[in-house]
Amino acid sequence: MIKINFNEPHPTYRLKDGTIAVSVTTAMGSLNKPALPVWGFNTGRTPRFESIPEAAQGTGVNLKKMTKDAAIRWAFSVGQERKFPSLYGNVDKAADIGTVAHEILRARELKDEIDNSNIEPKIWELALQSVKSHDKWFQDMTMETILFEKLLVSEKHKYGGKPDKLALISNEETLLDYKSGKDIYDEYWMQVTAYAVLLLEHGYNPTRCMIINMPKAKGDNFKIESRGLADLLDAGHFELFIAARDAYYAGKKIKAHKEVDLG
Repeated sequence: MIKINFNEPHPTYRLKDGTIAVSVTTAMGSLNKPALPVWGFNTGRTPRFESIPEAAQGTGVNLKKMTKDAAIRWAFSVGQERKFPSLYGNVDKAADIGTVAHEILRARELKDEIDNSNIEPKIWELALQSVKSHDKWFQDMTMETILFEKLLVSEKHKYGGKPDKLALISNEETLLDYKSGKDIYDEYWMQVTAYAVLLLEHGYNPTRCMIINMPKAKGDNFKIESRGLADLLDAGHFELFIAARDAYYAGKKIKAHKEVDLG
């Protein structure tokens, strides 16, 4: 029986020579996501923020007295470092519905069951509804799992990732990527394209990518979109990911030089 660990650490990816390779999700974090700092600013100004001792005491910052630009910079930097769950804790909690739904499907793939003792009943009920929507969408399709949550590393492009699922759907190798949110955003296609290229390097042949968006909160809609990998590559999604990867490695290099100078 599987008990969901909502704080499970991210895996470490290494090249054959032992060098640590950036993960797909970490590389994508190098790109500025305008919605995140604005969300952090708005969350930080609500009375709920002041009720969270960890962030209020830990930072000694009164966001109500800060300018909007200063508050956005502060919220973004602290949120990125994830030092204080008050800024991103609400997002994590809201995402539990989608996370739990994904874990239910994961347990099914592993022929196991979920221990839901650490899950709120309402969240569990909504997660089951999401799974029903998922099953209804796929009910008339034949699906055979080829690969499930396997850690892969690209020696060619120097990054690693763990694709959710590669399956044969109607005789076409399809990469399925599960998300939790209000909608399917462009950055999701960049991520799934990076996973698809990773699979190609390891001898698989995904020709289609599918994003399955599980509602993260009550009122959100279950949604699935599918695109051909050739179209995603032509659209420049992998090129944008490579730019994000390069930005990550360049940032590490700059930081290392600063540390040497300070030393």
